[in-house]
Amino acid sequence: MNAYAMMVALYPAGYPRDEMLGVLEENGRPWLREAPALLLGAARARTGADHPPRRRWLYAARAAALMLLVSGSLTPVIDLHYGVQLRTGLTVATWVCAGLAAGAVVGGVRLWAFGLAAAALALSSIDEISMTAIAAYAVAAVLLLIPGRPLPVRNPLPILLALAWSADYTAPAWVQPALLAALLLWTLVDERPLLAVGLALSAALITATAEVADVSDGRGLLIMAALRLGLPIAVVGVAATITHRRATG
Repeated sequence: MNAYAMMVALYPAGYPRDEMLGVLEENGRPWLREAPALLLGAARARTGADHPPRRRWLYAARAAALMLLVSGSLTPVIDLHYGVQLRTGLTVATWVCAGLAAGAVVGGVRLWAFGLAAAALALSSIDEISMTAIAAYAVAAVLLLIPGRPLPVRNPLPILLALAWSADYTAPAWVQPALLAALLLWTLVDERPLLAVGLALSAALITATAEVADVSDGRGLLIMAALRLGLPIAVVGVAATITHRRATG
């Protein structure tokens, strides 16, 4: 098997691999020159580049829900690291529901994921251990309400991003920049994780309503608005533009 055949074999079975191989061999170009485009095309094909925009948005919504379920569960754990004690067994029950909901999202079982996310929201609201977790579960439940075909979320990047996001200062300093670089590089192949990040960041709008009361100067409010409102809009806007261009290009 020559180099062209190995690279073409990376494309999904539904692609006209034999025709592609014939054209490549007929052109007679050095395979090193064609390798970057072929490998990038194979990666995009494996990540659903031919899917319509609505399906890509739907996948991003499920991935955002997964990120929020993971980050919402980790936030109280980080509080434990700083000495906050578990007040009731409701926190553990919340973690169980959120963990099972995250597993259901990975498996593509939306209705089970929604029911478990709603249970985590209800339990965390009663427990009141973390406003950030409550906001995360609330937005995750809303995103999982969106109907559509089963779409398993098996890309590990959303989970890793959620873990780094929630760990904050407890993680090594290089972790967040490294994952951010990985996200930007992966966007060259698949923009859906970037879109998911923008959707997940919208949960901060809920916690911002409580934070506004603690900000007394206009400059602080402006900075908060830029972070809590401007950042999600910017990220979603960039990812949506990439989705549109890939769908029409």
